[in-house]
Amino acid sequence: MHDHQWLSAFGEPYDPRPAIEIWRAGQVEDATQELWDQLYHQGTVNSASYAAVREIVMMMQEQSKPDWNAYSLVASIEEARLAEGNPPIPSELKQDYENAWAAILPVALRDLAEAQDDLVVRGALAVVAHAKAQHTIGTIALLTEDERVEMLGG
Repeated sequence: MHDHQWLSAFGEPYDPRPAIEIWRAGQVEDATQELWDQLYHQGTVNSASYAAVREIVMMMQEQSKPDWNAYSLVASIEEARLAEGNPPIPSELKQDYENAWAAILPVALRDLAEAQDDLVVRGALAVVAHAKAQHTIGTIALLTEDERVEMLGG
């Protein structure tokens, strides 16, 4: 990750690496709350969101136990990237972002094979779908069962 001035979802300077290091060290709740707030605020993303994806994927590759927050956050950033009104990936982050998406697919498939937890299953499915350019399926995968039933009119 290059040392650039990244912007949070609020448009303020934000470096996600310290929070990711705290997450990596096991302080999951505090770190993930900060990252969700700064990187994906009500569907808004910015350059710090895109920069963080590479770091989160690297952390996921090191973990022996899947983390639903990691899958859901990365999938949500990708979903927001595609939404109207969010900025494109800055050119200096584009290659790292694309490489992260190539690297996360085997991790998600590995974790999905063993996953029993609903949140891990949905997050990993969302990542697999987005990695395969099946973005609508990725969005649906993150929905709760109640939200899917309601969407289908059931």
